[in-house]
Amino acid sequence: MIANPKWFSPRKYSGWGLTPNCWQGWAYIALIALPIIVISNLSLPASWSTIFIFIWATIFSLDFIHIFINMKKDERDIAHEAIAERNAMWFIVTALALGIAYQASISVVKNSYQVDPVILIALIGATIVKAITNFYLRNK
Repeated sequence: MIANPKWFSPRKYSGWGLTPNCWQGWAYIALIALPIIVISNLSLPASWSTIFIFIWATIFSLDFIHIFINMKKDERDIAHEAIAERNAMWFIVTALALGIAYQASISVVKNSYQVDPVILIALIGATIVKAITNFYLRNK
């Protein structure tokens, strides 16, 4: 689409996403951010600026996905990324499960029986995604 995947590398040590690895990547990021900053500081009607920023973010998101899909990775990069993602997910699932346990224990003490539905949705959604992925990979 717009950016060249050679301008970026996947983040390895600071979360998820892309890191520019040359001046063209940094210029691309600046050109993506500049219109958002300008529109935010203009005195346009809120609906116009919201629509513009939504369209701009959609274009950037599609290009971001395009970059990720077309980025060259060797087998070692893929294996390392899979192990890192697995370990990150174990941490996230453990933290969410401990969060539910904490909320449930507080609910019992207060007799209110409330657990944050977002945490439940995250855990149940992750279970569904894992099941669908395993089903797909098994039948592939």
